Amino acid sequence: MTPSLAGLDKLLHYYGVELQQDTLKQIWEFHQLLRANNDDQDLTRLNAFETMVERHYADCTLINAYVPKWPARMIDVGSGAGFPGIPLKIVNPSIRLTLCEPRPNRINFLNMVIEKMGLKGIDVFGHKVTSRSMTIPVDGVISRAFELMEKTLPRIANSLKVGGRVYFMKGPAVADELKTFYPEDFGYKFVGKHFYTIPNSTQDRALIILEREE
Repeated sequence: MTPSLAGLDKLLHYYGVELQQDTLKQIWEFHQLLRANNDDQDLTRLNAFETMVERHYADCTLINAYVPKWPARMIDVGSGAGFPGIPLKIVNPSIRLTLCEPRPNRINFLNMVIEKMGLKGIDVFGHKVTSRSMTIPVDGVISRAFELMEKTLPRIANSLKVGGRVYFMKGPAVADELKTFYPEDFGYKFVGKHFYTIPNSTQDRALIILEREE
């Protein structure tokens, strides 16, 4: 399919996502910026339009079906080229969001996207997230396929408030990870385990939601 706004709309519907026209136009604008700045494939290794829509835009917007209300102040750990943070922000503009990404070329890209698209209430934390570096008080944390959950939780120890939630976007390997992961060891509890497949695809996905208790 030739990349276009209409094509994006058609593919998103195919993958189970329906967006308002204004939101769709912003996703399309983001896609164009991503393609224009990905000559060396350092932002994303995906090239085919259909694959990018499926594995980036649909993947990062389908999760809204499992979260009735997102936390007001959030960070995206390991944002990369802006996933899931930028689509999440576009669909939920009221979220105050910080994209956390340490690699300089991606930091530059994210800042450029925010400026060119005129996005408000979003910024970039251009460092590796650790318990020392990340001390911004937040109500929510999201991370997509970044690392084991037990590795991420200590990183946000001095940032996520008690009662705050962590949203882990995972692939099928999470089934094995969950066999040996006990959130209570880190002061958390499970509040959601959603397993699903992106419609009309072979992409098995999971959204694991934890709440901080201490």
